[in-house]
Amino acid sequence: MEWDLPVKERWFCSWCYAWTEQGQDPREVSRPQYQPVYGRWERAESPELPEETAHAYDVAYAYPDSGATLCGIRHDSLSVSPYLWVPEWPNACEACKECAAVIDQRWPLELRDGKRINPTPPPGSDWPPF
Repeated sequence: MEWDLPVKERWFCSWCYAWTEQGQDPREVSRPQYQPVYGRWERAESPELPEETAHAYDVAYAYPDSGATLCGIRHDSLSVSPYLWVPEWPNACEACKECAAVIDQRWPLELRDGKRINPTPPPGSDWPPF
């Protein structure tokens, strides 16, 4: 599918965790919409993390060469897993939950529920409007 086009640049807001991507054509910009806390983070994995506690992978560190959890644990071996981190589960890290709640509160209410402002894709663009 054309959705798998390479990304030329990615901007990431470390305050509210919103991100914007620019495709190979500089006029093509995508801005994914707001996602609630339970669907926004993947679980962090590392042999150095305790198995009994599920930590959220901090996407602010996903693009540099280091990894971290939302609660601040950093290891070279830390990576994102293919599984969602679910804060409602009993083994979810309490500090990660607190951080996720703070970040979630930073998204303006008027930009949730599909209301994030996006530029119109140029005519003939293969990218869908977001």
